[in-house]
Amino acid sequence: MQPEIVVRGTGEARTLPDLAVLQIDASADHATPDGAQRRRAEIAAGVDAVLAAHDDAIARTLPASVGVQPRTRWNKGEAVRTGWRAARTTLVEVTGFDAIGPIMAGVAEAGAAVTGPRWTLAPDNPAHGTAREAAAGDARRRAESYARALDLTLGPVAWVAEPGLRLPGGDGFAGGGPAVARMAAAPAGAAGEQVEEVTPAELTVTAAVEVGFAIL
Repeated sequence: MQPEIVVRGTGEARTLPDLAVLQIDASADHATPDGAQRRRAEIAAGVDAVLAAHDDAIARTLPASVGVQPRTRWNKGEAVRTGWRAARTTLVEVTGFDAIGPIMAGVAEAGAAVTGPRWTLAPDNPAHGTAREAAAGDARRRAESYARALDLTLGPVAWVAEPGLRLPGGDGFAGGGPAVARMAAAPAGAAGEQVEEVTPAELTVTAAVEVGFAIL
């Protein structure tokens, strides 16, 4: 087996996000399951109307969960049912960032809670390729440095793998941390929408690659 120098190269790229993900929770409490579901349906209809009004800024709307659960409180050593809660959670991918503030305000006005935005990148964003290319260049520079220090002659690439595919351990890609806000359901009698200005947060995409270079 021909001897090799094996290195791991890392690289990163910074860019603004393509998508903002909002989590919308429409929930309602009532003494009966049917009552909770009816109230949740009213809130959800208001949410859907807001989303429909901003349809041109939304890439996808993804139902995450829906359900009805009993509400209880602890009394004298046992759980006592106090009513029912019906809830629907929806994830919304927004591409028109100017609409984020109005959507969040409208959803809160409709009686739902909204969390976000969670900034993210589309899979085909050029930053992914830029980070991978930087990682490959870093791997070659590392190998050349080791070869010079050890008085070796570096040969061609013997193999290339992302971390964990050929050798044990390793990570994949990491995105930048999200900047998250939350708007709760508007209280009864609240007048008008409170539109919060939302600014996209720069993301850092990282990549790593493991490369084996032949030693001549």
